Amino acid sequence: MQTDNIGTDFEQKPLARVISASLAVLLSHGVAAQEAGGEKAVDLTLEEITVTAQRKVQNLQSVPIAVSAFGEEAMERGNMLDVEDVSAMTPGFSLSNYNPVTPQPYIRGVGTNSSSVGDDASVGVFIDEVYAGRAGGYRADMFDVRRVEVLRGPQGSLYGRNVAGGAINVITNNPTDTFESKIKVTGGNYNLRELRGMVSGPLSDNVNGRLAVSSRERDGWIDNVANGNELADQDNTSVRGKLDFELGANTYLLLSADYAEDDLVGSGARSIVGYEEAFGVEHPTENQHDKVDLFTDGYTDREMGGVSAKLTHGMGDVDLVSITSYRTQDYAFNDDLMGKYLAAADTAMTNDATEESSQITQELRLQSTSADKLEWTTGLYFFNEEVERVESFDSSLIYDLMGVEGLSSRPVWDASNETTSYAVFGETTYHFSPFWSASLGGRYTYDHKDFTSTATGGPDLLGFLSENYDVAADESWNEFTPKATLTYTSDDSDIVYATVSQGYKAGGFNGIAATEQGATVAFDPENATNYELGFKSNLLDQRVRLNGAAFFMDYSDLQSFTVDLGTGEVVTATGDAEIKGIELEATAYVTEALRMGLNYGYTDSEYVSFESDPAIVGNRLARTPEHTASANINYEWMLDGGSAINFNTNAMYQGEVYYSVDNSEAAADEERTLVNANIAWRNFDGLKVAFWGKNLTDEEYVAHAFEQAGMGFAIQGEPRTWGVSVTKEFF
Repeated sequence: MQTDNIGTDFEQKPLARVISASLAVLLSHGVAAQEAGGEKAVDLTLEEITVTAQRKVQNLQSVPIAVSAFGEEAMERGNMLDVEDVSAMTPGFSLSNYNPVTPQPYIRGVGTNSSSVGDDASVGVFIDEVYAGRAGGYRADMFDVRRVEVLRGPQGSLYGRNVAGGAINVITNNPTDTFESKIKVTGGNYNLRELRGMVSGPLSDNVNGRLAVSSRERDGWIDNVANGNELADQDNTSVRGKLDFELGANTYLLLSADYAEDDLVGSGARSIVGYEEAFGVEHPTENQHDKVDLFTDGYTDREMGGVSAKLTHGMGDVDLVSITSYRTQDYAFNDDLMGKYLAAADTAMTNDATEESSQITQELRLQSTSADKLEWTTGLYFFNEEVERVESFDSSLIYDLMGVEGLSSRPVWDASNETTSYAVFGETTYHFSPFWSASLGGRYTYDHKDFTSTATGGPDLLGFLSENYDVAADESWNEFTPKATLTYTSDDSDIVYATVSQGYKAGGFNGIAATEQGATVAFDPENATNYELGFKSNLLDQRVRLNGAAFFMDYSDLQSFTVDLGTGEVVTATGDAEIKGIELEATAYVTEALRMGLNYGYTDSEYVSFESDPAIVGNRLARTPEHTASANINYEWMLDGGSAINFNTNAMYQGEVYYSVDNSEAAADEERTLVNANIAWRNFDGLKVAFWGKNLTDEEYVAHAFEQAGMGFAIQGEPRTWGVSVTKEFF
């Protein structure tokens, strides 16, 4: 593993050194203060974090995987509302949005920037163990969530759906066997109104139920100077219900159902960067974070939902687990991609799409439950997904700018894809001694895709569609991806592990190809080989937790959605890449009241081949900042009368990031640091009042961008927001 240059670069960066230096200084001050005051020793042991990253309940510190976990309390104090908020606190994890229904998560440089019908995700999202196939199916308001786990690197030997880059597990709260209820009301700037509620408890002797609802509305913060409208609002309603049945002494059934809808205005509003350089005059909204100049406001409407059934049957030292699910999603969006910014050059374009998708999954697992030397899990998985999508890149406005009436330039792709996938997976761990264990796992995956596309309206003015066509194609792929891990556990339960694992993602078809040939020729599957060395340790009588990993990933045929600026053609190109880096996570009790966490990630990514454009070779991978870091401080004052005040603040740093494979500066974002804070008063009768703020320094940053004619068209990150939340729990 080539890590010499990583260590050198790490030593030269203040953000890297701050983790070890800050912990050392703060802990020494805490100890000195207690000794000077003659205080009685207190228990500063960090609590155990429970995860299910390996499909069983385990202590995070014993799991030989690079995984970050966020519990319900940590998420509430950090005001984490969705996966994007989680990504900011996780080393090596970034997320950007073309619009809310097409999020683009990247872990260690691996992700997918296309939402075409023929694509799959490189980073898998699992909600209560159910894979969410389409990207827009999980980028929603998270509520009543017990825990979120982010697994970095290829996963497959223990997971139903194979993923090459990593996995995000969202675990929601289950029904309880005692009554509990909670209501939370929030108000804030930009006319924020939020209401969340939950009720849980027994319905009969053997049945428990839970119902959670969430409603969130907020006015927009971006002004469209063309018509005075406010854009980038929030309007989400979500509901989730669960029933937990005890069918026998060793048999349990968990039924889940959820539904969510969004109705948004201008969520993909794009501002302009570099206008003056291109035209010699400054545009009134240039470099204005909260102002755009658009022909149309744009919109996003979405409905999604699903049902699932998890049956668990205990058979002595073995559990049989069956997970059956059905999910569906419908959405439509319209985005003004170029606004009025290129009107002087008679250029304008909007992008609109409607999509309907549904999926059925079935997973069967057998797993050992005893604490013998041999532990094992094996399973079968079936996945079927149907997607129908109609999309257009409409440049008809160009005729209006030229004063020509009655003409249209609107290429339309009416495409569909059915994916059928089967897999056999498993992993076994053998404990040679109390100190040494070895794990071997693997997965065989078969994928078949049936693709159709009817393209009309070509050729258009900008070259997105060169010819009309009506095609049908199908292709199959299969792959075996192994995994091997060697783990050493010390007397203090610290671990050191070495892992070699492979990941795979099926090939696919370009749903918005410019030509018939481009639509019928499938692109290659992705393959990744990951080499990782990691450790997890508890120091100073479990007062300090320090975890780390170094990795090297050899990636072939990484799929990238690119636009040929010369021809206008949309191409799903593949390239080979090498990715290496380090990740560190530290948590410590500084004093009885003060707790601190520091995370750091370094990712060195590089394209080593790119057949369609050799000039890309040597570039950094898109959406992959070289440095990421975050810090969290939590302080709690215990008050007389049975109440407490808790103060929590976190800062999240991200280095420069490129949003295109050609590393265009126009489609990039400079380094940024976002600061959030939360101060809450609570009593032991279940009442809590919290004042919170996000992006307190009002940092201006770019959340997504593309480049055209030397200018950047950017979706801006959210400004400073603040509010007050009142929560009441009933027991």
